[in-house]
Formats: sequence, C-alpha cells, structure tokens
Amino acid sequence: MGALIGTSFSITIRNLVPVLAIGFVVSLLGALLAGSLVGVDAALNLETDDTSDLAGLVDLATAFVDVIVFAVTAAFLAQLTYDARLNRPVSIARYLLPALKASAPICLQNGLLVVIFVCIALPLVFIAIFVNTTLISITALAVLPFVALWGCSVFSVLAPAVVIERVGFSGMSRSWALTKTYRWQIAGALLPVWLCSLAVTIAGAFPVELLAREGSYVWALPVFAATNALASGPLAILATLVYARLREIKEGISVDQVADVFD
Repeated sequence: MGALIGTSFSITIRNLVPVLAIGFVVSLLGALLAGSLVGVDAALNLETDDTSDLAGLVDLATAFVDVIVFAVTAAFLAQLTYDARLNRPVSIARYLLPALKASAPICLQNGLLVVIFVCIALPLVFIAIFVNTTLISITALAVLPFVALWGCSVFSVLAPAVVIERVGFSGMSRSWALTKTYRWQIAGALLPVWLCSLAVTIAGAFPVELLAREGSYVWALPVFAATNALASGPLAILATLVYARLREIKEGISVDQVADVFD
C-alpha cells in the first residue's frame, strides 16, 4: 500500500495538467450548478447566516452536487490512471463517453452510501448529545471516524470497477468482494492521502473566502474549482491503483491484461 501511495502522487505529478484540467472543469461546472440552485456562497461552502428551515435543503442540494462531481471526476481519472500505468498517451476526449456512461451508476451508488452513513451516524450523534454518561458519549463519537474509514475502504474501488469492468449498478457488491480481507490495509493507504487532500482543501478555502467576501466571484469560483481538482486527483488515482492491485492479487489479472475499454 505504501508503494501505491507513492505511485498515486507520481501519476498525479507526471500528468498534472490533464488531472487538474479534468477536476477543474468538472468542479467548476458543479459549482455553477450548485450556485444556480442554492446560491454561490453555499456552492463555495462558505458560512452563511441562514438559520431558516431551508438551510437543510441547501446542504442537501450541495451534497448532491458534490456526489455528482466526485462521480464524474473519478470516472475520468480511473481511465487516466490505467493509461498512465501502461505508458499510453492520455486522451481526455477518449475518456468522455465512458465517463458519462459510468457517472450515473457511480453517482447513485455513492448517494446511497451517503444515506446509509447518515442513518448510522445520526443515532450515534444522538447518543453522544443526549446520553448523560460521559463514557458512552465519548465512545459514540469515537466510533464515527472508524465507521467512515471502514466504509470508505470497503467501497473504495466502486468507481474504477464501474468504469473498467462496466459492472454498472453492481459496483457496490463488486467493491465489497474485491476489498474483502484487505480493508484495513486499504484504510491505511487512504488515510494519509485523504489528510493531504484535506490540507489542500483547507488551504484553498482561505483565498476563496477572501475573494468571495470582496465580491470577486469571477475569481473565487476558479480558485475553488482548482483547489477541488488538486485535492481529489490523488485520491481518485489511488482508488484505481488499489483496484488494479486487488484484481492482480485475487484474480491474477495485471494492468496490461485488461482490455482497452476506452475505445
């Protein structure tokens, strides 16, 4: 897994322009869509003074758009990762049709996973807030990150499975099967890369907020999209590398044995 982490950053750096281009365009379109639905400030994840009953709907709408952005980005980068591993030319235009075909299954299944996590998290948060026993409250809150990390590792290869194998809406079951017996190793690989992505996101949030508060949304939106692109690239690439490695271990299928699914 340590080698896969290094390879994910190596592929990102060597293909920085196409990786950023894919993430930037998708994130910018997602921000514009969310902005048209709930307002630009909410789309940029900026704090607002909205305490109305519609605040929950705003959060739901932005989360829905985030799921779409992730699905499309992951579908593009899964193909880029395979080409990079095989030293083939990267062609964003060639990835477009497979990415669009895979986006709906990835999006809907990721959306379902978010709903499942919320259904698990809400009772734990309720226990932490309303149970007067400190130990139980701390335990309930401590369980949440482990549940999230385990769930991310279980379904980490959903997107590449949908893109590469064209399993459609069986992506969740395919990821479940592939990651079995390797989930905590996968979690150990995902965590440091996710922390790096979080650091990039936090660093990018400061100029975005500054530009937005000055009313310079023309610049705030591109900076937001560029930050998302830089943060999401290594994670999506790592997921594809993990998927390829799991197929090699469990099925004896190496990267160069996979048929070209992009033509």
